[in-house]
Amino acid sequence: MIVTQFNPKHGSCSLTIESSEDLWTLRRLIAKGDVLVTRSSRVVKREDEFSRPDKGERVKVTIALSVEEVHLDSSIERLRVRGTITETSDESINRAGTHSVTLSPGHSLTLRKERWGHLETTLVRSTGSSARRYVLLAVDRRDAGIGTLSGSHLAVLTTVESGLGGKMSEEQSSKPYFAKVAGIVAQAFRQGDEVVVAGPGNIKNTLANLLVQELKSQSVRVLEGFDLTGSDGIRSLVKSHAFQELAKDSTLVEMEKLVDEVVRRVSSGDRKVAYTLPRVKEAADAGAVEACVVSDNVFSTGIDEDTLVDTLNTVEAKRGSVHLADSSLEFGKQISAFGGIVALLRYPLKPY
Repeated sequence: MIVTQFNPKHGSCSLTIESSEDLWTLRRLIAKGDVLVTRSSRVVKREDEFSRPDKGERVKVTIALSVEEVHLDSSIERLRVRGTITETSDESINRAGTHSVTLSPGHSLTLRKERWGHLETTLVRSTGSSARRYVLLAVDRRDAGIGTLSGSHLAVLTTVESGLGGKMSEEQSSKPYFAKVAGIVAQAFRQGDEVVVAGPGNIKNTLANLLVQELKSQSVRVLEGFDLTGSDGIRSLVKSHAFQELAKDSTLVEMEKLVDEVVRRVSSGDRKVAYTLPRVKEAADAGAVEACVVSDNVFSTGIDEDTLVDTLNTVEAKRGSVHLADSSLEFGKQISAFGGIVALLRYPLKPY
């Protein structure tokens, strides 16, 4: 999340959504009665001589909504906000009407609150700070998988085919292949990112040297002992021992440790663990949650969205930590198997 302006004294925060994790944060930030200002489109019926009464023109407007409902789509890629129109850049739009906006990565908005509490301020400042992000490349002479890892969210961007044969021929140069891969990596790269290049043979070293020049960055690391490429290579790379050593202070590795500890406590009969929303909510209300992990496909289990959001906010309000797990990764699948949400507890709950 890119926070461009945050002034809690004046009740205003302007930001741009970068990822699905940001949508989760916004779902926890936006409450009924807040005012959301963003660009949207709306059908406007023009009252002129030649206009058809059953037709309208869809126009782009800046609109302010007094929030009535917020809903996070089960795909975790859209946040729908519905409310009453309070301000608009087009005077022909009825300010007494209602409107819905759909927020997704890339969307910019301003959120106004009458009062920014400690939790809301912490959420904005923690997500607005730049966490370590990785651009991943799993490559050999035939293909290259390119992805990004932000927090615990892994995104496979694309796979580039080289078109080269089994052996490098003099007639068919590998330079266009290298240039295309380097170009895609450069588009994904942001200042402060770490680029990780892995794969069999020496191709990875050649590409790593090219990327140092292209990106004008020394944050390019070559991992040895990893032989997979393409999109499968990207998914396997984050689980490799070499990468986890490199990223030992990352959110991903921290969350894997949390999930491993959950599994250990469950299997050993340690009662300082809770899973499924009703039990985690009970622990949160009691102030017993030390760390909570929720899967990004948790809504597929049919749980109540408002109850989940209240539970996560209660955890952090009582000095626990909340983490979002990518359900496409192994530890995310484990969380899903526990009902989509698990918690490590400071002390055991009373049994039912």
